Amino acid sequence: MIRYASPTFLFRDRCPRELEKIMQRLARCGFEGLELYGMFGYDSAAIRGFCRSSGLRIVCDHIHYAEFVEQPEAVINARASVGAQFLTVDNLPEDALPGQPGFPETVRQLERLGRLCRAAGVQLLYHNHGYDLMRQVQGTPVLDLILDALDPELLKFQPDLGWLVLGGGDPARYLEKYRDRCPIIHLKDFYASAPIRMESPFLLGKQRGGPEYHHFEFRPSGYGVMNFPQLMPAVLACHPKWITTDHDESYERNTYEDMQMSLTYVRKLVDITKAMQIDT
Repeated sequence: MIRYASPTFLFRDRCPRELEKIMQRLARCGFEGLELYGMFGYDSAAIRGFCRSSGLRIVCDHIHYAEFVEQPEAVINARASVGAQFLTVDNLPEDALPGQPGFPETVRQLERLGRLCRAAGVQLLYHNHGYDLMRQVQGTPVLDLILDALDPELLKFQPDLGWLVLGGGDPARYLEKYRDRCPIIHLKDFYASAPIRMESPFLLGKQRGGPEYHHFEFRPSGYGVMNFPQLMPAVLACHPKWITTDHDESYERNTYEDMQMSLTYVRKLVDITKAMQIDT
């Protein structure tokens, strides 16, 4: 059974002050889970209390590679204690990427983190951005090289479909290649007036892109240029445990309304796709 999660990234500036309120509002929208981006200054007991009052489960947390490597036990124990089943690592340093001298050490560290996570009953994931596709070694994206260097049981994949497209990749190919490795899938959506490639979610900050970025902006899932109806059969073939609606920034729009729009769209699309598969 697929469950639906919301990221906290959209609410990042407000989470240190009002995480419980945010969780309660998202639960009323119909979400079942929440992805953290750090603990926002709360201890584990406080977040467990927020889960009880809202009914939301903590699905995972996104951890920067440097923090994870420096304090693995503390990072894992804190997140496991709030019920997280997954921990996502991203933002590998430049010198830690494939093709760089530090990549063999990166592989060793990710293997170590994967084993520590498994011992704690947590699964380690890797989350892509655009740079994972745009940077290549002899024609192969570093995303493939990272994932293919690790035992699939130690490092699974959290594909962000929007960032796969923004990096110049084919999300259908990645969903097929790593079909058995995707317990959480992000359905990021965006608009641009022409094809565009972007490396990082922080490139524009909270601003829309100007003409040089083809008027890029993030949009609720299903309201941008992503062809989710075409991709949904491949998404479902991965048998994900969670689907996360995700668009990074709401600008002047109401973030809760954006998330409600995303959830309503994705749920309906999943139901339609399943019904069509049964009919055929």
